[in-house]
Amino acid sequence: MTTMESSAPRVGRRRRPASDGYEESVRQPARHPDPPIYLAVLARWTEDGRTLPGRRDPEWSRIASSPIWPTGPLFGGR
Repeated sequence: MTTMESSAPRVGRRRRPASDGYEESVRQPARHPDPPIYLAVLARWTEDGRTLPGRRDPEWSRIASSPIWPTGPLFGGR
């Protein structure tokens, strides 16, 4: 039986350390202001209590921060 291991150095691509100041590998284009109709939709959704793009959803945050397994006397926990 032969082994696949060898003493030769590994060859391949290596990750480069991220340069300071850039969090993403792709530069994002300059941001343009939102058009008035988009701002109107956001205002309407805010009034209705809906989740808005780019803002945290309080319900999702509550659900995601809950314990994974149920606890309590019915589930064998304390």
